[in-house]
Amino acid sequence: MSGRLLDFKSYVGGADNVVVEEQFPSTSKNYTYDFATDVSTYTFAATYQTLVADVVAYDRNTGLPSFTDTKIIGFFGTSQTIPASNITNNGVAGTVNFQIPPDLYTGPIIPSARTNVPMTIVTFTWTNPNGALPDIVESHRWCLMQRWDSTVSPADPVLDINYIPLGTGAALTFTDNSATDTSRTEGSYSVTGLSSGQGTGATFSVEVESNGTTVINITARGTGYNVGDTIELLDVNMGSGGGADITVSIATVA
Repeated sequence: MSGRLLDFKSYVGGADNVVVEEQFPSTSKNYTYDFATDVSTYTFAATYQTLVADVVAYDRNTGLPSFTDTKIIGFFGTSQTIPASNITNNGVAGTVNFQIPPDLYTGPIIPSARTNVPMTIVTFTWTNPNGALPDIVESHRWCLMQRWDSTVSPADPVLDINYIPLGTGAALTFTDNSATDTSRTEGSYSVTGLSSGQGTGATFSVEVESNGTTVINITARGTGYNVGDTIELLDVNMGSGGGADITVSIATVA
């Protein structure tokens, strides 16, 4: 755990004010914001969400990350709130202590990755009551580039079940018509089916038991799907035992 004192110009800068740091998911850091005025009436809040960048380059001279050609390709879940107990308002002293907790991202990371890099965005927001006028609301963002260590699963984030590709129509939940079929071939299969619509990229894991029952999970959500679209998982891709094809129906999308 580390501490750092930030002067006013270090964190006031509007929408473009983002501090980028590389860190391990297990890292926790403490910061003190110095407003140089009584903040007793201010309110503070913090949220976070993890995005995934396609590629991150590094400046040869400074060694710092460069995002000139970086695109955000997806994300994990929705914005989450950091507990209020991580923020201490010191009132008339004009300072606020903020702890960025560990494990804001718990998914996989590619070791020494420059591609598919998870970046947790922490937004620290303060509201200054302004009497009869609208409140003054400002914020500061941290971009925490998540780096692999031995406590993290070494894998590609975009293959994680919780990863959602950026865009419209990522398949979130589904139903299927699978039933016990003794003609199925026992085994574990990864199947990209045939879509009834324009959606592409959804992939499913299919576990076929010895008695012909199946367990189906989504492993890649794809993009371009609509609620009600169907995806056919063909028996030819599940051992070719002669069992019935399985129809997956998209229930919700992102």
